Amino acid sequence: MAQQHQKVTVVVSDNAGELIGANVLVKGTTNGNVTDIDGRVVLQDVPANAVLEISFIGYKTKEVPVKGQNLIRVTLSEDSETLDEVVVVGYGTMEKKQVTSAVTSLSANDMMKGVGGADITTSLQGKISGLLLQNNGSANAGTTIQLRGMTSINAGRSPLIVIDGFPGGDIRSINLDDVKSIDVLKDASAGAIYGTRAASGVILITTKSGSNTNGKAKLTYSTELSKKQDYGKPEMLSADEYRAHNVGIDYGDDVDWWEELINDNNFSQKHNLTLELGTENAQIFTSFFYQKNEGIAIDDSRQDYGGRINANFKLFDGWLEIRPNVDYRQAWRNNNWPNFQQALRNNPTRSPYDPDSESGYNVWTGETLDYNVLANSALYDYEGLDKWFKPEVSLKLNVKAIPGLSYTQTIGYESRQWELHQFRSRYHLDEVNNSRTGWAKLEFSKTENLTSEGYATYVKELEGGHSLNAVAGYSYFENNGENFYAENYNFDVEGIRFWDIGKGSYLSDGKAGMGSGKNITERLFALYARANYSYNDKYMVTATIRHEGSSKFSAQNRWGNFWALSGGWRISNEKFMEKADWVNDLKLRFGYGVTGNNDFSSSFMANVLGSDAYWMLPNGTWAYSYGKTQNINENLGWEEKKEWNIGLDFSFFDNRLYGKFDYYRRKIDNMIYEVKVPQPPFTQGTQWQNIGAMESKGWEFEIGGDIIRNKDFVWTSKVNLAHNTGKILTLWGNNTYYNGNSFPTPGTPGDAARMEEGSTIGSFYLWKFAGFDDDGNFLLYNKEGEVIPAAEKTEADKQYIGNYVPKIMLGWNNSFMYKNFDLSINMRSWIKFDVYNMINMYFGIQGIDECNVLKEAYGKFNHIRGEKQICDYYLEDGTFLKIDAISLGYSLSLKEYSKWLDKLRIYATVGNVGMFTKYSGVNPEVDIAGWDKGTERFDGLYPLVRTYTLGLQISF
Repeated sequence: MAQQHQKVTVVVSDNAGELIGANVLVKGTTNGNVTDIDGRVVLQDVPANAVLEISFIGYKTKEVPVKGQNLIRVTLSEDSETLDEVVVVGYGTMEKKQVTSAVTSLSANDMMKGVGGADITTSLQGKISGLLLQNNGSANAGTTIQLRGMTSINAGRSPLIVIDGFPGGDIRSINLDDVKSIDVLKDASAGAIYGTRAASGVILITTKSGSNTNGKAKLTYSTELSKKQDYGKPEMLSADEYRAHNVGIDYGDDVDWWEELINDNNFSQKHNLTLELGTENAQIFTSFFYQKNEGIAIDDSRQDYGGRINANFKLFDGWLEIRPNVDYRQAWRNNNWPNFQQALRNNPTRSPYDPDSESGYNVWTGETLDYNVLANSALYDYEGLDKWFKPEVSLKLNVKAIPGLSYTQTIGYESRQWELHQFRSRYHLDEVNNSRTGWAKLEFSKTENLTSEGYATYVKELEGGHSLNAVAGYSYFENNGENFYAENYNFDVEGIRFWDIGKGSYLSDGKAGMGSGKNITERLFALYARANYSYNDKYMVTATIRHEGSSKFSAQNRWGNFWALSGGWRISNEKFMEKADWVNDLKLRFGYGVTGNNDFSSSFMANVLGSDAYWMLPNGTWAYSYGKTQNINENLGWEEKKEWNIGLDFSFFDNRLYGKFDYYRRKIDNMIYEVKVPQPPFTQGTQWQNIGAMESKGWEFEIGGDIIRNKDFVWTSKVNLAHNTGKILTLWGNNTYYNGNSFPTPGTPGDAARMEEGSTIGSFYLWKFAGFDDDGNFLLYNKEGEVIPAAEKTEADKQYIGNYVPKIMLGWNNSFMYKNFDLSINMRSWIKFDVYNMINMYFGIQGIDECNVLKEAYGKFNHIRGEKQICDYYLEDGTFLKIDAISLGYSLSLKEYSKWLDKLRIYATVGNVGMFTKYSGVNPEVDIAGWDKGTERFDGLYPLVRTYTLGLQISF
């Protein structure tokens, strides 16, 4: 019989009244529309037995059968941090209400678009408590990632990246438009199932997959157009001021060297196309993108393009699921941005240009601190090419004869290639100084990763409120790499650059360079298991064990056991809480876990040979001999992190107020250091040993709320705060220490950090400032507390002063929705921390080799005449409040205008809007990821960048 179709009117509301813009869709079709100002929508040609799917942002999606009705009224309930939400954990998923560890989850909607940056980390800024993300703003910048403070001194300190279940991924290879969700496993009880690679936490990235579109293709195109602006540059003497103060030679020109290095004509763009198609048993998601990113500095740009294909096929009545993923990305990089410290030094009366020179630039020689930085950049070509290729497949066998039992087998391969082409013109300063006519170099390196994971999962709801979620399996990982390079000098023809490298005369003269190498093969193998038990979602316990071996250690010391135990108590489900109807959820968590750290060089335990000495052969000739270049330590073992975490999750007032609090304490044992050993019996003077321990502790607090929610206006605000401190417990011997954070010449070089037993992570190690004498020379305190001239100081007079680790790191994110408009404001703050202002120290004193200086050298610092000193005079409070981004958008449904169009969204975003701080330097947000940081250095200085972006997204 022909199926009956009819017209259906749907009225959608919530507790406050009708909802405007709610989406009403006939499930399994594209027949749908959004509600009007009265919360009403009329759908034509609806089957009498159809099911309607009603959804609205911030509300639980509801499915309603038509059952022949012509008028249907639907009331949606709010969906703030719902407990039924699924959280991705190691080797599987788990309902949020059953999670017993410290986990923070973000959806794609939580990540702001249009904020610029080379990877997705810029969209995560300030979103996750305890997660530090830092880069300098360059188009080619890499991002330093650190979670809950420092977890090692010499081994890796970055979280493990897991992409679609495959550990060891590269976050730089991910396109933001492909991301579905991000789950961060913070404590050891959550990360222990990843064993040796989870000491610094785990970031799980899930990309989008296909859905059932009833066989109809869904196409989405998005684009972003961006412009960058620099701000906050140091105020140096102008050419007229330089002359007036008689700082150095007057060459008669007027040059702002900083502005000469700025690319004011920058323009960036991004285009992304996604196609989704699916039925009940086969779904496919594809995406293709192109991105051109131009930095604010000259010679700082990159072009990326790539694509992804994710598919899911169900065979044999659902017994078998096959999920192939293929991802490719290529990035061309011009990472030759100039040295901005030289823009501070250079004489503002000397021009960078010379119209009479063949190169067009004024290249002068014989001055170590003053050179034409613009010419050095323009006369040097740097072209790098990054390639990622990642085919992966996952096969899942659903054992339907035993409900809840499945087995998943994954195989993944990743190829990473790096090609670098470099060329220096004969007019470049280096070539002029060495009487050469050009230099060319080609480099190539390749890294290959192979991953194989197999695990069985059993999920079962038992009678009486009992439930079990268990997983057990194996993990194998292998890493290989190789590299080579060739370089040559003296070319007759410049225009060919590096593409005829054999024509340089150094090759025929026997002075050209060439080299190659192969990385030591790295292998990991592990067996693991995890079980989660829950009773009435009230009492929960999770246990994890992983037995893992690494090729980085000797055979007798290769294997380690890593485990975790955690539990949860949902207090809100107890009978004594029945009258507290304003409490939706209140859960107490506690976990303890042990993880290892495998993130260090495979060469630490390798029998490395090198051609390190000449020996006479029996025939009387001399030849290089191969001998051991490092001492093997057969007893070298794992660094281990032991961490406990106690947490509280809460949700109140019909889920309008929600959040969590975590307190943790961790200890790192058997830290790996390179220490001095006697010769003989050792052939070399150092050896890697397990010699120290470190501890850290801290807390994190996240709170969010739907402050206003009605049919026209929604305001949601989320705040996260984090605090962390750490200290060194032991090192390898009495009176042992390591110095770091070295300061360069000119002036007296030295170090501003020391690590020793009992020292606090983040402390500066400085001389204490005591004032100035009548001639403007520094006075300091000695170790007895007496005031002495700086010339009489000794290293023993230094002391620990200040700390660069913020007392509080805060993120505050607000989103507003009014009808079809949306506004997002993201802010961050670091509260109460110290910054060492190296720029003031080196450029705030008059008369240093005719280099330019800050205006304040003749103002605020006019009294200083003596040599600069590494003391707390230059230590400042760096507290700041930063507006990371503001984004305004407008969304419009297009279904009523065209049968081909679905919806349109346009938005404008300003990234890195501004900063409020009393710090007198350029940027108080200095590098703090390590034990010898906290200094605003002028070497590696990059301008502050504000980004303006216009974006458009249209769905078909």
